[in-house]
Amino acid sequence: MQYDIASKVILSHCRKAVLQELCGLRVKDAELIEVRPQETASLRRSDFVLKALFEDGTEKMVLLELITAWKRYLPLRTLETRCRHLLEEGLEIETIMIELRRCYGVKDYYHDNEVDFRYKVVKLYEMEAKEVLRKGVKCLYPFVPLMKGGSELVEEAERGIYEGEESRAYKADMLTGMTIMAGLVSEEMALKLLTRRRDIMIESAAYELIGQERYEAGMQQGLQQGLLLDAQEMLLNALEERFEIVPQAIVKKIKGIEDREVIKGLFRVALRSNSLEEFESKLKRAME
Repeated sequence: MQYDIASKVILSHCRKAVLQELCGLRVKDAELIEVRPQETASLRRSDFVLKALFEDGTEKMVLLELITAWKRYLPLRTLETRCRHLLEEGLEIETIMIELRRCYGVKDYYHDNEVDFRYKVVKLYEMEAKEVLRKGVKCLYPFVPLMKGGSELVEEAERGIYEGEESRAYKADMLTGMTIMAGLVSEEMALKLLTRRRDIMIESAAYELIGQERYEAGMQQGLQQGLLLDAQEMLLNALEERFEIVPQAIVKKIKGIEDREVIKGLFRVALRSNSLEEFESKLKRAME
């Protein structure tokens, strides 16, 4: 997803700050490890693996997973990635999931009859945007739109990046990352950022993700489509969490709905339905 690539661009400048300020790890330095070719098919770009030197002199791997929607199998996929790097690197691993926005059903553990896997969950939406700005941690400014009170402080964070003394490449990447993250909250907020700072954002390698050389109308259409897909995914995740297996016939119907408000209404129906059959009956009425 575009948020994963935007996060990688941010991490290319801000590895230490993200691990320290966002994840609460006492590190001196870190490098982003490029994933090697491997046989498993479940690798996703949202897996970020860093080799970090901690303040106590120890070296560990840090596995970051950025999530915008929860899936029940996500801990297992993350565990697969963890095991692969544990075998390859032979270092201890810290696993952290960063919840970019509130997701239904998130857990900080996975347990079955043989496996007990626990990891840290960072709830970005519970962090205070004003505290990040007070501390002047510019590497976290792109995440401000997702934080508590962030909608009111986006312009201040934006100016902090744009008017700073850092390089143009840094500013371009940070502003582009902020715009993509803002799209998770409000398409209007993202469009305003794009309009104000397009002059420098076009220099970022990630700019093509938000519509290189496209008119604002195209940008808005892309954001709306992204929000619709996210809403559909959240609804399907809620159904999986409640009823486990969701028939493909229902999946197909949900993916065929192009009105985000209808999807949001069905999300509430999913939470209140006592059975999958009851939900399917209400889904049919919603599509009439």
